[in-house]
Amino acid sequence: MGSTIVTLTTDWGYSDFFAGSVKGKLYSTIPGVQVVDITHGIPPYQLNRATFVVKHGCLGFPPGTIHIIDVCSSQSKDHPFVVVEYQGQYFICTDNGLPAAIFGFEGVNAVIIDGINQDSDYYTFAARDLFCKVAAMLAQGAPLASLGFPTDTLLRKTAFSTTCHDNDIKVHVIYIDNYGNCNLNITLEEFEQFRQGRKFEMQVQEVRLNKISHTYIETDTKNPFRTPLVLTVSSTGHLQLALANGNASQMFNLQYRDTIVVKFF
Repeated sequence: MGSTIVTLTTDWGYSDFFAGSVKGKLYSTIPGVQVVDITHGIPPYQLNRATFVVKHGCLGFPPGTIHIIDVCSSQSKDHPFVVVEYQGQYFICTDNGLPAAIFGFEGVNAVIIDGINQDSDYYTFAARDLFCKVAAMLAQGAPLASLGFPTDTLLRKTAFSTTCHDNDIKVHVIYIDNYGNCNLNITLEEFEQFRQGRKFEMQVQEVRLNKISHTYIETDTKNPFRTPLVLTVSSTGHLQLALANGNASQMFNLQYRDTIVVKFF
């Protein structure tokens, strides 16, 4: 039997002790564990960004992997701690809208964590004091049902939606990566379904884009900025605004949540 894999996706940042504390707990309680940092760079409380990261960074792990997600994880009556089983993997997190946004409701088994005493009298660091304990129980083979009581009513929150009209759509920047590439909240498949073979134009400041590029290196000589801004498709399948060897977010002042209009002809 292979060693247990536990991943961490959090908004802790990299300057504090939080990651070290949780890793120490995991290494101390799960023999042979492999701890994988997905990221600790989620901006505090940004559930939409965390959803994007988990959906595209965690689902490819093998069955049996345990994922700890600690973003906006203050427990309350409306936002309980949960374990979600999806495609043979386990996700320990808070029912704050993130699980439903990642998994939907098909093929999901979920329990609200109950009856497990955390390792502290203070409820300020659930990832270390409770989530690690639940991870250790799962690694030892504890069935999902032993961790709490089942739920089929994961909280659903309204995410960014694409506003569609006959001849235009409004899309949003939902994720900006380390290179300044701006992922939009529409996949290539969704875009083509709405486009129906029509020509299109997307304007970003003074730059007009009317094609989907296959690479980052496709300079438009008509671009008044003389910059190779492209509309392409990221590895996630989402449309993406990118700047070859540059930072599209900084150069064009594109921010998380910004709206961009695409016109069709």
